[in-house]
Amino acid sequence: MPADEAAELMALPGAEERLELTRADPMDYGSLVEAFMGCFGVFHTTSPSDLVSNYPPEMIDLEVRGALNVVEACSNAAVKRLVLTSSLSAMVWDQQRNAGIEGAYNSCIDEKCWSNLDFCRAKKLWGPVAKTMTEKAAWALARDKELDMVVINPAIVLGPKLMTSSSTASIMTYLKGVKELPQSGLFAIMHVDNLAQAHISALEIPKASGRYICYERVVSEFELVELIQKLYPHQSVPSRFSKSGQPHVLKNEKLQKLGIKFQTSVV
Repeated sequence: MPADEAAELMALPGAEERLELTRADPMDYGSLVEAFMGCFGVFHTTSPSDLVSNYPPEMIDLEVRGALNVVEACSNAAVKRLVLTSSLSAMVWDQQRNAGIEGAYNSCIDEKCWSNLDFCRAKKLWGPVAKTMTEKAAWALARDKELDMVVINPAIVLGPKLMTSSSTASIMTYLKGVKELPQSGLFAIMHVDNLAQAHISALEIPKASGRYICYERVVSEFELVELIQKLYPHQSVPSRFSKSGQPHVLKNEKLQKLGIKFQTSVV
């Protein structure tokens, strides 16, 4: 963690009394076990979940192995619950949903949905490949170890601290990644404060289990163009996106049943 980010964390109210920073490497299993000893819960948040087409393919194996190390370390350190941050991209990239098949486009996306790995590989959507493979591998090992794991599948995350050139790049990368698809791509947004609350609830609420789609709202391509122009007025938008877009149907009733009420709006 960069020194400036560590300083920001330690400057938070109550941090000196209640926050301890330690170093651990996801590729170093021993360092994870040492860090997790005595912890009730662990949050495993990995690389950005909104990268679609410029995710380095060579990172896929590292992300999978890192998640498996975290699951294994949580089990051996007697952690009570692991909250894993996956991505909505592990759910939405499906060949039928994006192939122009009549009726398929309007199908609902819920926690039972998985992205199609063959489709993602054919389109070189390495980010969704990584998130799908990582989450599936983590679930398999967690069940084998009988580890209580909850997964949050967030949409693209925005917020005051994230309105930077890097978030602009992530959004534009997403647009470039889906521009070749016959049907509209899915663009759902989430405020970082609401996402943080979802993670806390997933750890603290005993009945939380399985996967949770986490988003504020789905925007059509037309709304997306307006949003980008509002947030980044000097950024051009690929001509692929027009008023013809239709939003997918996402369901997050499962998250709402935990009693979570979003307090902050992205726009």
